[in-house]
Amino acid sequence: MSFLTRYQANSKLLLTLGLMISGLLILPNPAKAVTIVPLTSQDTNPGFDDTDFNLLLDQGDFKELFVAEARIGNNGFGGNGERELGINRDVRATVGAGLPVAKADLVWGNGKVWDFSLEYTGSKVTYKVFDTSQTFQLVTQEFSGAVTDIFIRTFANKGSGSNVQNAVSLTNLVLNGTALGSLASASTSATKDLDYLHITGLSAPFTLTGKTAFSWVGAAPARSNLAFQIKVGTSQSVPEPSTLAAIFLATMTGAATSKRQKIAAQKV
Repeated sequence: MSFLTRYQANSKLLLTLGLMISGLLILPNPAKAVTIVPLTSQDTNPGFDDTDFNLLLDQGDFKELFVAEARIGNNGFGGNGERELGINRDVRATVGAGLPVAKADLVWGNGKVWDFSLEYTGSKVTYKVFDTSQTFQLVTQEFSGAVTDIFIRTFANKGSGSNVQNAVSLTNLVLNGTALGSLASASTSATKDLDYLHITGLSAPFTLTGKTAFSWVGAAPARSNLAFQIKVGTSQSVPEPSTLAAIFLATMTGAATSKRQKIAAQKV
């Protein structure tokens, strides 16, 4: 095959690739498929727990943008500065790590079922817990940027004193129209329970909805001994179309330069 024939063939291939990637940029970007990721332990202890999640943060595999939290607090209004709801900064933030930028109080009630929703537009977070007669809503515009993943965590600490056992449930979970099922943790008088759910394929805007209930036997727990968190952020993923386009343009430029050099060399 002559050099001219090879040059024409390579040029057609580059043109085809260019048209394919241009199509990715021009065509509307369809909604990403939301999927549940199986979780495996990152250390020698079996089961995925807080240590494993913190390893993901330390290794840069996941970066929190914000965390929507619900906790038993003091199961009421006021008192010792306890809160029941919060939209928190990420735990690795340089200022105010893990602290709430918005918070609210409410009376959970033992076993009462609440609806909740978490909406993120890309620049605004709206977090609501509500029933047929009342709504507790938190809103902040402190966070902005892309998101790809959510880690949902439920935790029920073991009983202590007159508090015998605890349980937290998240049911009817739906993310952008995709049913996710449920997640729950239930302790005993001797053992705590911790559970995680990892969701990927996310993009802003998104809406997560579901139902939740806190319950206990004996005295009510306090603070974060009964809680759930929705940890929203980004993880390592396949390059976006814009990144692919940049790679293609760099490849095209390098290929064109190489061809010009070869042609110039043949003319000498």
